[in-house]
Amino acid sequence: MPILPASLLADGIEALVEAVHRLGLRLVVERDFDRLVRFLQSQNTFVNPTFDPSASRLGPQDFWLAAVDKDGAVVASSAERVFECDDFMELVSTGRIWYAEGFAPRFGVERIATLPISRSLSGCISHSGSTYVLPSYRRSGLALFLPYLSRALSFRDAGCFANTGFVRQSLAETPVPTRSYGYAHVEKCLSGWWPPQGGSEVLYLCWITLPEFLAKLAELPAHPRHPVPLPAHGTLEPMAG
Repeated sequence: MPILPASLLADGIEALVEAVHRLGLRLVVERDFDRLVRFLQSQNTFVNPTFDPSASRLGPQDFWLAAVDKDGAVVASSAERVFECDDFMELVSTGRIWYAEGFAPRFGVERIATLPISRSLSGCISHSGSTYVLPSYRRSGLALFLPYLSRALSFRDAGCFANTGFVRQSLAETPVPTRSYGYAHVEKCLSGWWPPQGGSEVLYLCWITLPEFLAKLAELPAHPRHPVPLPAHGTLEPMAG
């Protein structure tokens, strides 16, 4: 893989923010995760416990992006957490990726069986989720712009080694994790009992390292569905909320 300039990260952030602005929306970096929960509940969609303050302890490096219309209403979201770990899959098997104390206090089980992935992920790892776009804004590119942008900010601000996310099998079998969410790797990591839903589940771990992500940013101008032109220089950051 060719070595790409670190400035590509800043250029990508600028380009993605501008892509959202062209939709007539503004971006807010949110720290109020209760607002995220309320937004997702209002849409009758899954509230991921990873980003729910009633289930997880959110830290100072955790945030979510809100795309807001001219009336101040949230029309899309994408959230980001940062974890320090010796082995990311240990967070999965114990449930600590979803719950502050893991599975044990809620479900009476210390750990569940997981599947090995091709590479051990350790150190500073960011984790994405709770990406949701209102039906009236789907196919606009927001499902690409927000995950790319939240990931770029976690790489820039937290110095993460890799970014991760989960998808169910139905989504893993489509181009969405690689084409829309921009991941380099999609690997089955769980096939069996999953305590949060009290039944069997198949989950895939999506992950990407910083060099791989820079390569994805470099390809954005040629994206087949939602091309994003990159600036020659300069940076523009999301509004603080």
